[in-house]
Amino acid sequence: MTDTVKARILQGELLGKKVSSSNTGGVFYSFQGIPYAKPPVGPLRFKAPQPADPWEGVRDATKEGAEAPQIDFMNKKYTGNEDCLFINVYTLQWPPKSLKPVLFSIHGGAFILGSGNTNMCGPDYLVEEDIIVVTFNYRLGALGKYQGSINLSRMDYLQLCIEGSDIVPNNGLRDQVMALIWVKQNISEFGGDPNNVTINGISAGGVSVHYLMLTPLSKGLFHKAIAQSGTALLPVCYVRKSVAQQRSYRLGEALGFNKKDPQALADYLKTVTPEQLVTAIEGALSEEETSRLLTFPLNPTEESGLGAFIPGDPLQLLKQGQFHKVPFIVGVTSAEGKIVLNELFKKLELTKIDQNFQCIVPWDLCLELGTEKSRAIAETLKKFYFGDKPLSKETLEQFINLESDLLFNYSFYKTAKLQLEHTDDVPIYIYEFDYKRPSLFKLFSEVAEKLPGEELYY
Repeated sequence: MTDTVKARILQGELLGKKVSSSNTGGVFYSFQGIPYAKPPVGPLRFKAPQPADPWEGVRDATKEGAEAPQIDFMNKKYTGNEDCLFINVYTLQWPPKSLKPVLFSIHGGAFILGSGNTNMCGPDYLVEEDIIVVTFNYRLGALGKYQGSINLSRMDYLQLCIEGSDIVPNNGLRDQVMALIWVKQNISEFGGDPNNVTINGISAGGVSVHYLMLTPLSKGLFHKAIAQSGTALLPVCYVRKSVAQQRSYRLGEALGFNKKDPQALADYLKTVTPEQLVTAIEGALSEEETSRLLTFPLNPTEESGLGAFIPGDPLQLLKQGQFHKVPFIVGVTSAEGKIVLNELFKKLELTKIDQNFQCIVPWDLCLELGTEKSRAIAETLKKFYFGDKPLSKETLEQFINLESDLLFNYSFYKTAKLQLEHTDDVPIYIYEFDYKRPSLFKLFSEVAEKLPGEELYY
């Protein structure tokens, strides 16, 4: 049996390879680094993805494509390439004899890092269930800097919103729709059933799954959905258009552009490098925003008009039943809030948070810090979770419970409740992962149970 195999899709012929499974030692077949859209470079940097061009001859699909620009989590060095819109397909059987269910997996990484490549999560275990596994890269932001006592910030320069310019918002999410279109058009050539596609994601991937359920652009492209540790109702995963606009202007100012001309700003941002955008990201946040506990500078935002990806506030869309009614699994791990325990927090800058507890008030409540209502909410939360005890290393467990409820648990409860009101005949399953064993994430093993994503290893 040859170690290479060929497949033909709409764009041309592909050369794949036979792979040995790390799970059983058996074999499966891999097609990697397939372009599903044109490279989003130059004039296409801030534009919606365009279908990939065809090619002549046989394209090598035995190697993974470049990751999106990002800071490597391990060595903290810049890596990736803006030419990153590649998709990978894995199958147990070649040549295909019958159509199999398709799992369309969206990687996590807080929209700032990660990829669909095998160094993140290989297909070995899943493909042995005799399904077609699809992974892919989509446009990301780049990692910002830790600032203050515990301000995790990120840079989504591909989620810019500059109304009055030619910049298209939400392009990382639009890439995902384009990848689904590619699956619809081509997956049968690999033995996948285009009418039996399940979208799945964890963390930012879970948020993406839920946004794909909300956007009209993905209608008919998938048939089941699994959102793990993420939905569109997470407080840090959506921002109002007016706020997004203000942050885009502040980003321009941080990069030396001070005009209030939206198109001029858009043109200027097309000329700077990804590295420049990374170093300037903190400038996108106001002083008040940087004082909050968890703030992401540039998030998905609503749009208007024909072709809008998010045609309204996600909460209102759910209340109105404007989402795709497909079987849905949604769930959390037992210690989602543990994700906020970064290195600065572990160095016990806890007194500062304890004295300014308003920084934990969710920003999606749209309350200005320092107001009477903001102080009252902070005091109520502190009393409920801590009683009369201060925030300290001894009360980290209570803090994790608080953050788990604020950032994850309530949004999952709200998501399931609202969708159930409109989907009597479509099943919704809710889970909590709480398997008792040492945490796989050694950095956070001192307290609580399971971090976001730990169920992925099971």
